[in-house]
Amino acid sequence: MSTVAEFIELRKSIETLATQIVQCIEQNAVQDSKQRLEKANQQLEDLKAMVANDVQVIVVGRLSRQLAALGAKTEKMAAKLPARKRSARKKVEVPVRPQTNETPEIVVFER
Repeated sequence: MSTVAEFIELRKSIETLATQIVQCIEQNAVQDSKQRLEKANQQLEDLKAMVANDVQVIVVGRLSRQLAALGAKTEKMAAKLPARKRSARKKVEVPVRPQTNETPEIVVFER
């Protein structure tokens, strides 16, 4: 059986990961947030196994809801990102007419 100190350390670790996930979401770092979310969910499973009293049940429930909400935000953010990076459009070069220093001749046709 685990001790309360181990439970608290694991809880703090999950909460730290949750704050890091929020920061990654703000910075649009999808891969980093997914990795941290996966690690936090693994630690949450370990934390669920350590539950011994009513207060710990409440803590696990709160963390579960928090990670579920962060997971939804991460998925929503991942869906908004383009699937692949598009190449830049090629600029069409407009041919430049050579400048001439000659004055144009005006020809008048007489009848």
